[in-house]
Amino acid sequence: MIKSAGINIVMVTGDSKETAISIAKEVGIITSNNDIVLSSSDLEKLSDNELKKIIPNLKVVSRALPEDKKRLVMLSKELGLVTGMTGDGVNDSIALKKADVSFAMGSGTEVSKEASDIVIIDDNILSISRAILYGRTIFKNIRKFIIFQLTVNISAIMLALIGPFIGVPSPITVLQMLWINMVMDTLAGLAFSYEVPRIEYMKEPPKKKEENIINKYMFNEIIATSMYTLIISLLFLKLPFIKYIVSSDHLMTAFFSLFIFIAVFNSFNARTHRLNILAHLKENKVFILIIIFIIIVQIIIIYSGITLFQTKPLYIKELIFILVLSLSIIPFDFLRKYISKKLRGDFGV
Repeated sequence: MIKSAGINIVMVTGDSKETAISIAKEVGIITSNNDIVLSSSDLEKLSDNELKKIIPNLKVVSRALPEDKKRLVMLSKELGLVTGMTGDGVNDSIALKKADVSFAMGSGTEVSKEASDIVIIDDNILSISRAILYGRTIFKNIRKFIIFQLTVNISAIMLALIGPFIGVPSPITVLQMLWINMVMDTLAGLAFSYEVPRIEYMKEPPKKKEENIINKYMFNEIIATSMYTLIISLLFLKLPFIKYIVSSDHLMTAFFSLFIFIAVFNSFNARTHRLNILAHLKENKVFILIIIFIIIVQIIIIYSGITLFQTKPLYIKELIFILVLSLSIIPFDFLRKYISKKLRGDFGV
């Protein structure tokens, strides 16, 4: 599974060349005739530039010395590669310290554990595989949260800037904005943090060191959905026919609810790059519970008569209209995803 993640495994061992090759073939490190096997003496004869050229195909280094491990780590980093190192002995500590991420065996020396970022308690390489999977999952979940948060942020800021010019100086009160911030930050952060790891993440190529946290897909989604939210909000506030559906007394309450429900439905768009927004949804029960909680609290705010939020109870037809209008962000993003897949392929987050 580690190899399918685009990670090149190099076995650096003190064993003889014959033993190292036999083990490497058995565990799948050596799989083709292009794979290179060197001894420590062979390594010493190569200049740094020569060694850099063969590092992508290097699979085994036998009779290795501590200096060999350090050299391989340093040259790999010079090539711009994210370098990991696994070791258990005192001699491994220098290379472990120099690596971008280092793993010490639980049965190893205290020196190696101190020099490492992560200690593998069970001494099993599968634990490293799981660490990679969880790392990729966390990174993806952060990106999903950023998509959701920036969409709400940008649309709210643009609305606050444009509002005074269209005769709506304060479409959302301070307390209403606090509730929106709670939905946008705390609750959304919890919801997206419980997205589960998926094996498909291990089939993706590694991210480059210089890769931006916001990629083209994210930028496209953030701008498109925030502008759609802004346009819907402005049209709702200014189109004359809206007053025939929503009474003037209920307009600002309806708008506040519209903004919340758009954010709620957009969270389904943000959690997956798939056209099917319900894909793997059952695996994240916390997400479902938080969405239900937000909807229930919003209904309570609307109909409880809490004066702090300055809301008025909506008629059922008004609430239905708000929900339908809010739901429109799902087919809008479906269309955006479809066009994106057709034009640039499915690259997602």
